[in-house]
Amino acid sequence: MDRINSRIAQVYGYAVCFITVIVMLFSIRGVVDAVIDLSDPIRANGDFGRIGRPLTNFEVYKMAVRRERAPRGVATAHVGSVMVRPAPVTEATATATDTLSDAELRKMYDAEREDVIGNAKFQATRSLVGNLLLIILAGVLFVIHWRWLKQRDGLPAAP
Repeated sequence: MDRINSRIAQVYGYAVCFITVIVMLFSIRGVVDAVIDLSDPIRANGDFGRIGRPLTNFEVYKMAVRRERAPRGVATAHVGSVMVRPAPVTEATATATDTLSDAELRKMYDAEREDVIGNAKFQATRSLVGNLLLIILAGVLFVIHWRWLKQRDGLPAAP
């Protein structure tokens, strides 16, 4: 019976060591991802902000906003089984959608960009700290169990 208990303890010790090594490998990947996200937070979750506009370049952002706000013309669209035809574009509706100046667009761009950068930095820092703590905890568990196994293996077998 003592021999079975000895094998169970040995299997437990090696299993814990194996699992901690796997956890450390996955956590190292998380640390690398977080460091890369911190180095370029605007691209951490893709090139787009919450609203789906590109935030890497103001000119591209401006084109996307103007394209979003531009009237769609007289093209037809299907909504369910009904064909919908929007109102035709008039000069009044065309100028009303393009009322934002470059200065206003720049303010919107800067605000959205800062928001995305702040969120990305927070998420990356949170991931970095969590993964580092997981690596430390897994390392401590590994060392404790590895020493325990080596100490156990060094003891003479009981008769």
